[in-house]
Formats: sequence, C-alpha cells, structure tokens
Amino acid sequence: MKLLLENWRRYMKETNSYRRVVLNELVEITEEELRDFPLSKEELNEIRKWAQLEGEPLFLGSGTMGSAYQFGDLVLKITKDYAEASAAQTIAGQVHPNVYKIKKVARRFGMEGTGPEQLPNHPFLIVYELVGSELGGPDLPTRQQQDIIKTIYAQPHDIYYNWVNNLDEIKNKFLNWVSQNPAEPEENPISKFKNHEDKLDLLLSAAGLDEREKEILKAAWGVSVGFYGADNINSSQGVQNALANPSFNYVDDVSKGLTFLEQNGIHFRDLKTTNVMNDNGKLVIIDIGKSSVRNRQPIPVLGGKNETPT
Repeated sequence: MKLLLENWRRYMKETNSYRRVVLNELVEITEEELRDFPLSKEELNEIRKWAQLEGEPLFLGSGTMGSAYQFGDLVLKITKDYAEASAAQTIAGQVHPNVYKIKKVARRFGMEGTGPEQLPNHPFLIVYELVGSELGGPDLPTRQQQDIIKTIYAQPHDIYYNWVNNLDEIKNKFLNWVSQNPAEPEENPISKFKNHEDKLDLLLSAAGLDEREKEILKAAWGVSVGFYGADNINSSQGVQNALANPSFNYVDDVSKGLTFLEQNGIHFRDLKTTNVMNDNGKLVIIDIGKSSVRNRQPIPVLGGKNETPT
C-alpha cells in the first residue's frame, strides 16, 4: 500500500493533471482555470507585496463564496464570506494541528464607495498555509473519515466543542483495566441487536474513569463504532478491537479542531467533507465560513486603515 501511494504521488507530480474541489465536487481543472487569475495585475502585485506571495497563482478550487489560489506553500482565498474573514482574523498567527494556519486577512477595498471592476462582491482576502507540502499529499477525506465528519455534523452536541487533549490516555486507562479484568466484559452479555451503551457505561465506571472521561470516551465510541454490535462489548478482545478502530483518531481530530475554534470565540457549524482535508491520515479543517464569531476583530483594508464591516 505504501509503495502504491508513493507511485501515485509521483505520477501526480509528473503529469499535468489537477483535481480540486470546485463547487463542492472533485473535478478536473482546465488549463484555462490554471492559467487565469481573476484580479488585475496591479492588484495582484499589491497583494503579492502585502502577503509575500511567490510564484505564479495556481487555481485550487472554488465554491459559492469564493475561490482559492496556491502560491508556493501559501494559499490566497478571495471571498465574499465576512464570517470566514472575521473568524480567520481572530485566529491569525495561531497554530493548531487540526485547523489551517491563517497568515493574513484583509479587505480589498473600503466599505464606502464602489468596489473594483474585478470581483466587486468579493472584498475579503485570506492567506493561509497550504495543508500538506506536496501534490498528492493532502486529499479529500476517505469514506471512513467522511462518515465521521457527517455524523458529527448531524449530531452537533456541545461535547465536540469542549473536547480534551488526552483521548489516548483515557482509552489506555480503559484498555489497561480490561486487559487486567478480562472476565468483566463477558458478564451480562449483550445480544446482537441490543444497544450496549448502558453496559459500556458500567464497564467505564468499574474501570475508574471519572464522569468527564466517561462522557468523552462514550461520545467517541458512539461516533466511531456505534452502540450496536455484541462483538465490541462482550469480550476483552472485542473491546480492544473496537478501541483500535482508526475512527477514534478521526473523531479526536475533528473535535480538537472544533474546540480550538470555540475557545477562540468561533462557533463553526458548517462542517462538510469538503471543508476538511486528509493530510496523511490527519484531518485538518480548512474552511471556517458561515461561523458565528464573538468579539469580531477589525479587518484592515489592503494598504489602508482598519475597518469593521456592519
């Protein structure tokens, strides 16, 4: 599998084939789209100087709110989404492994007067670091990762916005107890089609997990493997197999990203499979549009003073 992946990345580098998310679909990008940049040369030069962009723009994709272009290891997004611009300004300069790193945010023009001829309804510029350093590195989420993202989106519980940094420690605490008490899961076996959440709760209590640890592990368990399936709960080996499911890592990635944003006053609900990238197995949120932002910060005008849109 590793060799196959390496060969695929090499093929992607050696061919002129680019596939990116355009209007939430993965499509082949045309030579014209790769070549054309929607702003004037004068404005592009001003943006280059402001954001320290190098190289020629490479079209990455577009959506209903704007489009994105790659300049080396940076991405320039031109958007009409004030929510994303405001959220991006809030976390600019901060680093989190599961959220894209924002470098700079600005308005292309002031709030008063007429905007430029090119993209007059897309006033905001967001510059962020490219997720993954090579073509073929970051990718859309796998089917298993997509299922996790969709499930969390469909169940917007507060717990995903108030996550912990030690899920592995909580899992290991439970695993160690199960390995030392292998007969415990075998008691009161659950039938194939019966919900086993109550039994899991009892086992977690017996293992000495506190209420917070239980709440987190049960949430991750429910999204990762679900509460149906006797094989996951009726033996120590079944519990170990369940906890070894990589979906726990995906729940952890997304929840840590959501929690980081929440702690910075950004409530992000537009969690879609096209707003998250798969960087060698790690999930990274790359679009925080349509967010609810507390304590919005002024967004500077390119080459001018700070202005806060109404």
